[in-house]
Amino acid sequence: MSDEIKRNAMLGLTAYWTAAVRAMESRREDCLFNDPWAEALAGAEGSTWISQRSAESVIPIILRTRFYDDFLQHIAEDTDVRQIVLMGAGLDTRAFRLSWPQHTRIFELDQGPVLEYKERILRSADAKPNCERRAIAVDLTAPWEDALIKAGFDQQRPSCWLFEGFLFYLSTENLTQLLDRTMRLAAPGSYIGFDIINALTLTSPLTQGWVKMQAASGAPWIGTMDDPKEFLAARGWKGTLTPLGAPAANYNRWPFPVIPETVQGMPHLWFVIGEKIKSILV
Repeated sequence: MSDEIKRNAMLGLTAYWTAAVRAMESRREDCLFNDPWAEALAGAEGSTWISQRSAESVIPIILRTRFYDDFLQHIAEDTDVRQIVLMGAGLDTRAFRLSWPQHTRIFELDQGPVLEYKERILRSADAKPNCERRAIAVDLTAPWEDALIKAGFDQQRPSCWLFEGFLFYLSTENLTQLLDRTMRLAAPGSYIGFDIINALTLTSPLTQGWVKMQAASGAPWIGTMDDPKEFLAARGWKGTLTPLGAPAANYNRWPFPVIPETVQGMPHLWFVIGEKIKSILV
């Protein structure tokens, strides 16, 4: 099996795992979000994975989901952006479970088999999106821009892009190239969101439990970024970092100390948000 096929299969697996986390959270009376389709989407693969995880260990995924729910709803409600692009969308159901203003168009980009599976499950549940939704089968490490434009994406209008829960599965070179291609396609006034780890996360004793679990599960973390603000600034974007468990990403669920974003020599998992303020060729 080629490395590319292995990588695609690995990323497909993580979509089931994330759906299983959403299903678990949705069963709580005090749930931070409700996804009525998550359990069916998770299937046996997701159910098996989450049965081997402690509730505490998946809190980062729960907080990440709610944080980016809030981010996208803010963009939808408080700006004129009506193009939302979910990169590596996996089994995401935000087009269905969140409210969207009129004329919102959501593009979901991911591997064909993942999107086909999702379509089958959602169709059987008679799920209806709350916006115009367009699913696009692509390999995100190969050219994908033309497929997005053909699906109706307008390069001249501001857009909002979300890379949730998968950049660290790509090599640093590949994730950098992917973000660069995205930023060239986004008009000024666009927004981007992504979660990323720094290089120390891969070696720190504080994070070895999760890192080793990911590797043993066949989905190792390999991609890192040590200074997301500088990365964005060099490309004409203004960035903000929210550490896991900080006030904006806590929701009364994070039980551990929070590592401030500027502390050196520590592992970091940041929720990153950027706004494009000018055009810079990269």
